[in-house]
Amino acid sequence: MTRSDMPVSGGLAILLLLTLSRAAAGWGLEGHVSVTRGALAASDGLPPWFRAAGDGLAELSNAPDRWREVEKGAPALAARRPDHFFDLDVWGAEPLPPERWAYVARAARRRLSAPAVGFLPFAIGEEYGVLLSAFRDVRTGRPGAREGALAAAGVLAHLAGDAAVPLHATRHHHGWVGPNPEGFTRTGEIHAWFESTLVARVEPAEVRAAPEAARALGDVADAVQALLADSLAQVPRLYRLERESRRTGDDAGARELVRERLAAGATLLARLWRTAWVRSRG
Repeated sequence: MTRSDMPVSGGLAILLLLTLSRAAAGWGLEGHVSVTRGALAASDGLPPWFRAAGDGLAELSNAPDRWREVEKGAPALAARRPDHFFDLDVWGAEPLPPERWAYVARAARRRLSAPAVGFLPFAIGEEYGVLLSAFRDVRTGRPGAREGALAAAGVLAHLAGDAAVPLHATRHHHGWVGPNPEGFTRTGEIHAWFESTLVARVEPAEVRAAPEAARALGDVADAVQALLADSLAQVPRLYRLERESRRTGDDAGARELVRERLAAGATLLARLWRTAWVRSRG
């Protein structure tokens, strides 16, 4: 596909600019660390050198958010902001193409801006592939392979965590938009409230991956899309809990949802790591 195959109207150009201004952060610093450590706790099947790198992986899990700090000097990095979300309620039920650029073309035919909808499932698939390659290099003893694997695993930790955030799977990411029969909040504060304020009130030890976290995945893309669908399904619940918390001052239910979503992210992450390690044998 050539550039001439992808015309961008003035309206789409404005939409793209708005997309790039959308906050890229998923879980706050503590949330991504909790997802990563929860996945590590369920990763007994990975090699000792990997499991021993917990502190480094936890730090690397926040690297994609730090990339924004250097966008002024490296403006091309701004194009990676849509890697942090995918508005499944905008895309709908149509099956996703297997790779990023086929998706961009499909979105254009549907008169959708791919960056506005987001690239998260493709970013996860791509980083999984980087990790798979790095693990193969580890098995053959290539110099620097372990470092490369840890770097990829850290970025994958961030992206898998983002996929578990309900507000990263919906158009309602910074307040409810459009018809609002339940009177949900329309203010953007709900985003930071869920991803940072509530996370700070959850103990990391409370984040436990599900038992299936130790098993390799059958199909990576299907697993990622299933988590995104589950995240989207939690959006009305999240908004109701926010309303209840605001009315009563009791955020216990909201904190329980945070625990569930952190655990869901940790489960997917552990399975992505495990799958890459197992398949790197071939």
